[in-house]
Amino acid sequence: MVKRNKKAKSNGEFSQRQLRVSELIKRITSSILLDSNFYDENKKNYSASVSEVRCSPDLKIATVYVLPISRVGSDELIFFLEKKKSEIRHALGKKLSLKFLPELRFKADELIEQIEKTNKIFEEIDKKNST
Repeated sequence: MVKRNKKAKSNGEFSQRQLRVSELIKRITSSILLDSNFYDENKKNYSASVSEVRCSPDLKIATVYVLPISRVGSDELIFFLEKKKSEIRHALGKKLSLKFLPELRFKADELIEQIEKTNKIFEEIDKKNST
């Protein structure tokens, strides 16, 4: 019988447990952010889409990557979500049955920006090649 190493793999791969918990947190956090109307003191609506969640090997920290849906900047959205972190974590705890609820850390997902930059580079290359 092959023994499995329960620690995180040193080559950057995630364990099956990390992947399962990350996906659960992603789904539940997405539904919390979409179902709840989060407003600040100025009645400004903050809507976000959760693109990815990455859990630490010990499952104590979950990094939540978000994209703004409403017309706010990424920095403003992250600041707002950090203020509402305990509220989101409490709602997450009601729907998720884990021994320890991970600490949430919100980060802006920069994938869209990277895609746009890459597309601009390809457009410039196409223009240079066509002339």
